[in-house]
Formats: sequence, structure tokens, C-alpha cells
Amino acid sequence: MVEKVERYLEALITIVDYSLGNLLKKIYKRDEVPFYLLSHGYGSADSEIYELLGFGSPKKLVAISIQSTSLTKQILARLRERIDLYKAGTGIAFTIPLDSSSSVLWKLCQQANKDNTYMGSEDQTMDLKEPYALIVTIVNRGHSDLVMTAAKTAGATGGTLLHGLGLGSKEAEKFLGITIQPEKDVILILAPQAKKPQIMEKITHDAGLNTTGRGICFSLPVNNALGLIDQD
Repeated sequence: MVEKVERYLEALITIVDYSLGNLLKKIYKRDEVPFYLLSHGYGSADSEIYELLGFGSPKKLVAISIQSTSLTKQILARLRERIDLYKAGTGIAFTIPLDSSSSVLWKLCQQANKDNTYMGSEDQTMDLKEPYALIVTIVNRGHSDLVMTAAKTAGATGGTLLHGLGLGSKEAEKFLGITIQPEKDVILILAPQAKKPQIMEKITHDAGLNTTGRGICFSLPVNNALGLIDQD
């Protein structure tokens, strides 16, 4: 019998309310996800809004994992079973296709795929009514409000804030004409492809390199998603 080999790997990004962190970790551990990272994030609304609307905490847990497409479906099925991602404020999960990976990571994912035998529903992902994209914006620390205000003006419904460090080269500083500050805000926004151009254009205008935010933005394609609320 010829062993089945998964040709494609995906990145699965799951963002949930911080109170669901332990449950999310149990799901990832149970499915023996070969590689994942955890980080703290923050929702785009004020704390008072979260309390008023019952959205839980503005603090979020962000998980980024790499696995085969079949294992991705398994994890999404488990998330659908254990967490009600369609409840407002609970969270979202979506996948991004990978173009390539190191040989070690690829072999690790193949082994994990071989070892897993989960039998769940065949309808394991959400069929997107329209293509979505992940808009990633990186600005100087403390300027995330500029990004979210611009994005919402252009039709975005929300985003997640992460903190990071910029590690730019001297050549990049010379090319961009700015000094790369180490502390950065990273804003993740999931938006319909149809709204992506106007959102990115507005972010670039209000928080781009010619502003105090000194921001850059780019987008990534999204394959599957859970927890999206229909947008007008």
C-alpha cells in the first residue's frame, strides 16, 4: 500500500477570548498539532464596549499553527465542536496557504498527519460566500488606533492587536528614509476581498510612511474560516 503524502501545508490562525485559552490549548494538544505558537493579543474595541455587549475580555489569545491541509480540517472540526465561534466576541479561525517550508517542518507535518486518525464530520470548514483576505499592518508602537479608525471608516468590522519588535537593516532605513523604531504594533484585520483595496488605501493614507505611524501593510489570501459574521 502506498503511503499518502500531503503536498500542501497551511497556517491556521485562531484568535479567541482569553478566557478560552486553556480550552484552545487542550484542543491543540489532543490533536497533536506538530508546530504552533501562542501570543497575547487585544481586540479593537474599548473595555467598556466589551462589557456592555458581552464580548468577554478585550485580551485575546492568538495561536498560529502549521500543519497539513487534512489536519487543518480536523482541527477546525474540533474547534467547531468545542467552541461556539459564531457567538459574538468569542473568536475566529482562518487558514492561509503556505508556498514552501523547511524540509524538517514538512517531514514533521507529514508524520503528524500519518499519526492522526480523527473521524469527524466531512463538513469541517466554513464555505466562504466571498473571498477573504488577512490585512496585516505594522506601525510604530502606540499608533494602532490610527489604523483601526482608518480601517473601520473603509468598512472593516474589527481587528486584533499584537506587539512586536522591528529588526530593520541600514539599507531598509536608507530606502524608506526613516529610522526603524524597535517597538511595533501589528494589527490583523480579516476582511472581504471586495473591501480590501479601500481598507488598505485608507490605512496607507492615514497611518502610512508619511504619517507619525510610519506604517506598512500587506495582505494574505484566506482559504477557510470559522466564526465570521456576515458583513454588509
